[in-house]
Amino acid sequence: MLSRLMSFLATIVLAAMLAAPALADEVKGTIAKVSDEGREITVKTKDGKEVAVKISGSRTKLEGVKSRSDLKEGQSVTVDHEKGEAKTVKVGK
Repeated sequence: MLSRLMSFLATIVLAAMLAAPALADEVKGTIAKVSDEGREITVKTKDGKEVAVKISGSRTKLEGVKSRSDLKEGQSVTVDHEKGEAKTVKVGK
């Protein structure tokens, strides 16, 4: 009985881990606007859609820049975000 319960719980945990990345969205484009000293950026995609995302100093992983104050209009970016909060911001060269 205990082994069935542990197996069931392991299955639930594994399913949750696999589903979590599916909740995040990815947007690719250029930075159209930087607000509040880099705490929010608006990304314009190739099809003209604009997506605003919040950048956290502690929860957002930055790649290609040292800090959110280095984010500038016109930079090429890929942003993984969930509900408007950036998880990862990758700045292209």
